[in-house]
Amino acid sequence: MKKKCKPIPNVDCLKYHGTPEKPDIKIFVSHRIDQDSETIDNPLYIPVRCGAIFDDREDITMLGDNTGDNISEKRESYCELTVQYWAWKNIKADYYGLCHYRRYLSFADSKELLSTTEHDNGCVSEAFITPKVIEKHCLTEEKMSSEIAKYDLIAMEPIRLNNQTNYQAMQGSPDYHNMDDVDVAIDYIERKYPKMIPAVEEYMRYTDKSWLYNCWIMSAKLFKMYSNWLYDILFAIEKEFDDSQYSKTMYRTPGTIGERLFGIFITYIAKKKEYKINYKQLIFFKNTERNVQLLPFYEKNNIVVASNFNNNYVPAYSALLQSILSHANTKYNYDFIVLSQDITNENKRILESMIKIPNAHLRFCNPALYLNSINLYVANAVYTNDMYVRVLIPYILANYKKVLVLDADMICKDDIANLYLTDLGVCWAGAVKDVVYAGYLNGAQPGTLEYTKKILKLKNPYNYCNTGVILLDCEKIRDKFSLVYLQNFISVHQYRIYEQDTLNVLLDTHFYFLDRSWNLYTYTNDFVEKCVSLAPIIDNKAYLAARKKPKCIHYASHPKPWWTGKGDFAIDFWEYARLSPFYESLVAEMVGKIIDIRPPVNTISYIPTPYKSIPRKVADVIMPIGSIRRKIAKKILPKGSRRWRALRSFYNRIMHIG
Repeated sequence: MKKKCKPIPNVDCLKYHGTPEKPDIKIFVSHRIDQDSETIDNPLYIPVRCGAIFDDREDITMLGDNTGDNISEKRESYCELTVQYWAWKNIKADYYGLCHYRRYLSFADSKELLSTTEHDNGCVSEAFITPKVIEKHCLTEEKMSSEIAKYDLIAMEPIRLNNQTNYQAMQGSPDYHNMDDVDVAIDYIERKYPKMIPAVEEYMRYTDKSWLYNCWIMSAKLFKMYSNWLYDILFAIEKEFDDSQYSKTMYRTPGTIGERLFGIFITYIAKKKEYKINYKQLIFFKNTERNVQLLPFYEKNNIVVASNFNNNYVPAYSALLQSILSHANTKYNYDFIVLSQDITNENKRILESMIKIPNAHLRFCNPALYLNSINLYVANAVYTNDMYVRVLIPYILANYKKVLVLDADMICKDDIANLYLTDLGVCWAGAVKDVVYAGYLNGAQPGTLEYTKKILKLKNPYNYCNTGVILLDCEKIRDKFSLVYLQNFISVHQYRIYEQDTLNVLLDTHFYFLDRSWNLYTYTNDFVEKCVSLAPIIDNKAYLAARKKPKCIHYASHPKPWWTGKGDFAIDFWEYARLSPFYESLVAEMVGKIIDIRPPVNTISYIPTPYKSIPRKVADVIMPIGSIRRKIAKKILPKGSRRWRALRSFYNRIMHIG
C-alpha cells in the first residue's frame, strides 16, 4: 500500500523560482529533531528537519522532510540524504544545495582560512554561528549568489586520508559500515553503470582524496542526474542488506556509502570536463544549540536562583537544590537556573526530577556564547573557564532584574527567599565580607594586602567579599557596564582569584554587606581556621556568631565533605545529600578519594600562591623563561601530565614531612 503523505507547505521560501538575472538557489540545511539549533539568516538557506516523521514536538514551524514524496522514515539509515530526496522529489530550483546544521561551505578565501583558523578533519572550526563569523565566511545572499552562478558544482575541498584509499579508510572503520555492503554497492555500479568503472576504481582504490559530509551545491541538471543515480543505487543495494543485527552506527551504512558515492560522482564528472567545478573550505561549528534568552518563569513572587558549575559538580549541587527545596515557602515561586556548558542530558533529567513541589521550576542555559572570543585566564588546572560566567550573568539573564547566585558547594538551612528579598538600596549587589580573605590581609598569605591595594585597587581591602553567594541587581549593573566592557575587562586582567577578584573590582564600594550567616565559610582545613583567627576582631566575632546558626553553609575550600565524609558542618551536608538521587554517586566519590591517598591540604585551594615554589625558583635559574632548555623541559614534562603530577605529589609530601 502506498503511504499517505501530507501536502508540501505553501511557505514563502519555496515559492520563488528564479529569473534569468537572479537564479533560484535553494540550499537545504538538514537539522536534527532532538536539538533546537541556530540558523543563518540568509534566504538561500532553507532549514529542513531530517526525519521529521519522528518529530513529536509541538508548535514547530521549520519545514520537515515528511511531506509530499519522501523517505523521512529512513532517517536512521540515510541520515541527511532523506532531506536531499525530499528536495529532489518535491521542490523546484535552478540550483540545489545540501549541508548540515553544523557544517556549511565557506565563501571566503580558503587560503586565508587555512592559515588562520583551527581545523577539524578537513573543516575549519568555528565555535558559534555569530554575525561576525557569518561575515568572515561571506555567507551572505549577494556574495553566494554571484559565486554559485559561475559554476555547475561547488563542493568542499577534498580531505586527505593519510596515504589511505577510500576503500582502505572504510575497511578501517568497521563500526560504521559492513564492507560486504560496500562491495555490493561497487558491484552494482559496475554492472548498471559501466561507464563509471574508471571513476569507481580511481576514487575507491587509488586516491587518498575524499569528499565526505554530503555538503555541496549543484545546478538543477547535475542535481537531478546525481539524485537519480544515487537513489537507484541505494534502493537497489538496500534490498540485499541484512541489517537486523546492525548497531546504531552500522545501521547508517546507506548514509556512509552515500558519502562515498558523491566522491565517485564528482570524480566521474570532473573527468568529462563538461562542467565547471569549484571547491570551497567546509566550516564546522562546534556549538549550534540555539541561544534563547530566558524569561522569568513566574510572573510574580519569583525567587531567581542561578548557579554555574560543570558536570563534575552535579552531585554536590543536588544537595544544595534539595536543601533549598526543603525550606521553600508556598508564598513564593522558585525559579532555578543552571548555567553550564557540559552537563549531560542524563544529569539534567535527574536534576529536573528533583523538583517535586508545584511552586518550583528548574532550567538549563548554556553560557558558552558569552565566553567566546574572551581571553580567559585560568592558571590552575583544578579550575575551568566557566567560572567567569558569574561576571556576565546580568547579560546572560538579560530579562531578569535581580538574580541570586549560589556556588554549588554549599547547602541552605533557611528559606532562600528571605535572602532574595533583601533591599539593596542604591547598591549594585549584596554579598558577605570574606573573613578568610581578611586573614590573608593580616598575614596568613603574605603580600595579599599589597596585592589588594596595588593590583585590585580596592578602596578598603577589608571590605573584600566572597562571591560564592551574591545577590545581583542586574538592572543597575547593566546600566553601569556594557556586555562588551565586561568581556574586555575579563580579557585584559589576570587576577589571582579569577572571577571573585573581578567582581570585587567591578563592584567595589557598591556592595551591600549581607549578614555573615548567609555565607558561612567552614573550617574545611587548619589553614582556614588560622585565617579566621587572624581576621580583624570585629570580623572574627561576627563569623563566630554566624557559626551558631548559619543560613548558608559554604564548603569553599578543600577537602570537600563528599571527599572525606567528615569535617566542619559535614553532617549538615549529608543531611540533604542523603535525600538526593545522587547520594550513591557522592558516597562512591568519597570512597574513591579516601582510597586515593593524598597529601594533607594546608592552603586554601582556590587562591594560587603569589610566591614561587623552590623547584620553580631553581627552574627559573637553570632554564630561564623563553629559553630553549625551558621549551625542551616542557615537552619532556608537560604540566598536568601523570609524571608532572607524580613529582608534584612527591614534592608536597617531602615539604609536609619537613
